Amino acid sequence: MNESPTNPFNITKAVDFNDQEINDYWVDIPSGQGFAAMAKPTSPMPMLILGGKGSGKTHLMRYFSYPLQRIRYGIDVLGGIKRDKYIGVYLRCGGLNSARFKNKGQSEELWADVFAFYMELWLSQLMLTTALSALDGAAELADNEPAIVAELLRLIDIRGHESPKTLVALKDVLRDLQQELDGAINNSAITGTLPVHIAITRGDLIFGIPRLLASSLSSLHDCLFLYLIDEFENLSETQQKYVNTLLRERQSPSSFKIGARMYGVRTQSTYSADEDNKEGSEFEVLRLDAILRENEHYAAFAKRLIVKRLTEFSRVPSDAGSLEAMAESLGEAFEDTPKGKFAAPETAYIIEKYAGRERPYIRNLRQHLELAISGSAAPGLRGSQDIEKIIKALSCPEYPLLEKANLFLFYKEWRLKHDLLAVAQIIAGECKSYVMGGETGRYHRSLLHFKADLLAQLYRDTDQRQRYVGLETFIEISSGLPRNLLIVLKHIFAWAAFNGERPFRGNPISIRSQHAGVMEASEWFYRDARMLGRDGQIVMDSINRLGTLFRGIRFSEKPSECSCSTFSADVSRASDAARNALDLAEKWSLLIDVGGQRDRNTERIDAKYQLSRMLAPRWDLAIYRRGALALSADELNSIFDPQHAAEFDKLSETRVARMRAPFFGNRSNGGSDASEGPLPNLFADQDHD
Repeated sequence: MNESPTNPFNITKAVDFNDQEINDYWVDIPSGQGFAAMAKPTSPMPMLILGGKGSGKTHLMRYFSYPLQRIRYGIDVLGGIKRDKYIGVYLRCGGLNSARFKNKGQSEELWADVFAFYMELWLSQLMLTTALSALDGAAELADNEPAIVAELLRLIDIRGHESPKTLVALKDVLRDLQQELDGAINNSAITGTLPVHIAITRGDLIFGIPRLLASSLSSLHDCLFLYLIDEFENLSETQQKYVNTLLRERQSPSSFKIGARMYGVRTQSTYSADEDNKEGSEFEVLRLDAILRENEHYAAFAKRLIVKRLTEFSRVPSDAGSLEAMAESLGEAFEDTPKGKFAAPETAYIIEKYAGRERPYIRNLRQHLELAISGSAAPGLRGSQDIEKIIKALSCPEYPLLEKANLFLFYKEWRLKHDLLAVAQIIAGECKSYVMGGETGRYHRSLLHFKADLLAQLYRDTDQRQRYVGLETFIEISSGLPRNLLIVLKHIFAWAAFNGERPFRGNPISIRSQHAGVMEASEWFYRDARMLGRDGQIVMDSINRLGTLFRGIRFSEKPSECSCSTFSADVSRASDAARNALDLAEKWSLLIDVGGQRDRNTERIDAKYQLSRMLAPRWDLAIYRRGALALSADELNSIFDPQHAAEFDKLSETRVARMRAPFFGNRSNGGSDASEGPLPNLFADQDHD
């Protein structure tokens, strides 16, 4: 029995990689604006590196740390640091167990001082360890070390410890102080006391060590000492306040890069007269996933990322050529739906499956017309003979996509209460002209905008799975979060192996395996993004309602917006609870802020959000953004405010009923809403990205 191949996409978190693997799997953006230009490791201005889970913050920060500099430069690490003009000291806040620094019968003020002392000890040890490794064997360190140590001892009260003569010995003293502090903290719950002697003034060593090294050693004279503090979201508000104070009181030649998730920065307050740090003044911000989403080279970066994984796991031949060449041919590893004129290859199964019988969407049209005649809601129709004339006019047996487009335009005209017999004949003529090569006018625009939705409706009408296949689709789904892409490929690879395929070695990965992998990845994202507590449940319930509304619109007879996965709204008119849930959903990457949109009636600029593309398969939605659904304040509240959630079913049904045949929301004819309001402009304000 053959063993299953090792999945090259199994490890998706940078925290699970060792330093060598971080270096081996590193991929830069193939342009002049690579990650170094974004992160600016030589800039003295502190930076917050923000991004959703899996945006690459940890990989980026570790890549700029000293252990990776040492790997890159080997025995000439000091020369490499001089050329880089920075040395990176990496600290992951997850290792702090910050919950130790609270309660246990002690005041918040005491814990704030203890935490600051603990961080001072920890960062100082990391800085000394880094400097000693980089300067190992350097003659100028031996010459200047006694003076450096003597100056540093002026900043520490080391009572009870032997006075160190070397930096190594000084590091040992700091380690002993930290161990003593650990013991006091761990036992405070039992003893009820916290006997701590704070031996260092806040910031003295964190800034003092770099200052003395740079001023005493020519090899580090022009070097920036960069503290890389990752997983900032693991610190409490009080603990973050201490780090914020370090940023505000930064002393050259030191600086900071702070990595956090979008929701991770709890405060900008400092201990410097309780003033807040301001973006652009005390720090700048790198919003990593937003930049990747908008970067024109993201697709090329994503392909390089995949090829790097495959190369490391020997899933590509050794003679396959350059990284760029392999990346360009990567799409061939995935089976794709055949392409052709009027989507004929994609829809050929419909012709075969329904040979000799009426297609489901034609049958639905017939039923709608019969019901409309009985309810006096079919303008221009008198009986069954007229129904047959309409069906004959709208039929296009050779091209199911065009047949579906005919119905879409017919329902649109029906919604406007035009004579149905007349419009059916007009649409039939437009269809014939389009088949003959006409690529202008209403028919062409409808297919240009709604083709994906019409195909999605065809798949649903004919009991087929929606198709999320092909490398470009997976890159788009990832929404600028590299981990999302790796998760999708991880599940696709696993399903391909399970189905007896040889992914990236044999034939292209089947559509069957791709579909199963994408659906599993989407469910993983849905579960993984779930927040804890009541707020988490509120947000997930809101996202479920939003996805349900989008799905109802996409699969209605006359969807008002194409590729509906985006909404716009005047958020200022929503309730506080709705705004809070909306903000949390965006910070947890369930929604993506895609800028503003001008309201069609008031010229007001409304906020605009897209549902995460990773969630699109859960509701059979489009991954590409085109039309945006304008939501009223009541609709927004019914989706995002739990106090108004009971109103959602009625409001959403009213909204979707306007797009459903045969009554299109007209209560007098059995629909749900007598007041239809102004009709939306079908093609206005649509993005094409």
